[in-house]
Amino acid sequence: MWQICDLSSINEVKSFATKFSSLEKPLHVLVNNAGLLEHKRTTTPEGLELNFAVNVAATYTLTELVMPLLEKAAPDARVITVASGGMYTEPLNTNLQYSESEFDGTKQYARNKRVQVALTEWWAEKYSNKGVGFYSMHPGWADTPGVSKSLPVLSEKLSGNLRSNEEGADTVVWLGLQPKEKLVPGTFYFDRAEAQKHLKFAGTAASHEKIGSIVDSIRSICNLPANP
Repeated sequence: MWQICDLSSINEVKSFATKFSSLEKPLHVLVNNAGLLEHKRTTTPEGLELNFAVNVAATYTLTELVMPLLEKAAPDARVITVASGGMYTEPLNTNLQYSESEFDGTKQYARNKRVQVALTEWWAEKYSNKGVGFYSMHPGWADTPGVSKSLPVLSEKLSGNLRSNEEGADTVVWLGLQPKEKLVPGTFYFDRAEAQKHLKFAGTAASHEKIGSIVDSIRSICNLPANP
């Protein structure tokens, strides 16, 4: 059964989660794969910066709202969030909607992906007793319409060397099928193996301490109840 949801609208995400939850079926695997890199600062009708709305706000809201269905599928349930190696250049930043005067879409995308990786750690700790596994991953640079549109220079330079869609999706599928005892909660994966989350001397590791306050901000922005 196909269902369509506009992930740039938090109200639509909430509506989708309500309808999906009404089916009362266990959810075994949630893959947060939808992503956006918009170079010009655009605001959604709900007042959110567009990249943040799709990459962070929708990812967080949907995952939180379907947690009861994931728990129904425990202990085999898992959430796989497709991040990006682009996050290596950026630490966590509390300016979630990039209010600086000179907007940089590529930097905002990298910030969003850093949030996703830190969120995965946060979820893994918060829900450690729920029987739901949380993992993030980097698919590598795949030859997708999104890469061609948002990163045309990179796409042209790597023409012929980009991964196929199947190659990009390989680790997602692997994470969805592996016995959970072989996976490490909160870990960032690349090519079916644990990967580093921080580059040496990049100064990003300590920034993950901000994730608690960032989660509080996201919940407030998305009008979700405060964390218990």
